[in-house]
Amino acid sequence: MGIYEFLMLSNEEQWDVLWDKGVYLTSFKSIDCSYRLYAIDRFYVELEMCTIHDTVLGMGVFVEGKKLEKYWEDGKLDLT
Repeated sequence: MGIYEFLMLSNEEQWDVLWDKGVYLTSFKSIDCSYRLYAIDRFYVELEMCTIHDTVLGMGVFVEGKKLEKYWEDGKLDLT
């Protein structure tokens, strides 16, 4: 499944695919929230989490760019 097919799914179907096919890679903690990074085929899904209630605040889907760079800069992600 590619990123465009994923984005065409309903919200509920996206969650199903994330839990069924997503591979947890790492997490990143900021001041007031945390992020969890998953890989699905050739793209990434980032969950923004509330650290107080451990609930999902948002979902981001991307292939590369600034959202992925913060994991490299923190040294928590090595895709080699």
